[in-house]
Amino acid sequence: MSGVISVRRVVEGELAALREVRLRALAADAAAFGSTLDGERTRSMAFWRERLARGPWFVAWAEQEAVGVVSAVPTPTRAEYRLEAMWVDQAWRGEGVADVLVDAVLAWSRSRGASSVTLWVFDGNPAARRFYERVGFRPVGRREQHPEKAEQVRECLRIQLRSDA
Repeated sequence: MSGVISVRRVVEGELAALREVRLRALAADAAAFGSTLDGERTRSMAFWRERLARGPWFVAWAEQEAVGVVSAVPTPTRAEYRLEAMWVDQAWRGEGVADVLVDAVLAWSRSRGASSVTLWVFDGNPAARRFYERVGFRPVGRREQHPEKAEQVRECLRIQLRSDA
């Protein structure tokens, strides 16, 4: 598939679209996430509004179809953001969608003065790990069992946004 991809920050009027793409992500690639489809399917719109208030979400669009999603979550110091909930529709993988989603998170984080962005990647997701390393994320030496899925081990990766960090 190829086509023009646009990325937009989700606004409150697009909560239903955010929910829909997030549920598609959980249904398609459950093992890649700490959350579950059953857990998020039953959540109210207030839950989605709260998630949007925590930090920005970005959706990649191919015309009117949502083909990817990612969020940027500030850490308590706001010197670092966390890239979370990244997903690209299987039909659009390899088409640059992941790149533009990561670029959106990095640009947002830079605009807020962050010095770095971190993320967690599961050991069982080597394609995601290769992608993140290709765009500049590096291991920081932290590995852990996922707090909600103890059978899954994940590793923290970081990308520096400023040379003084």
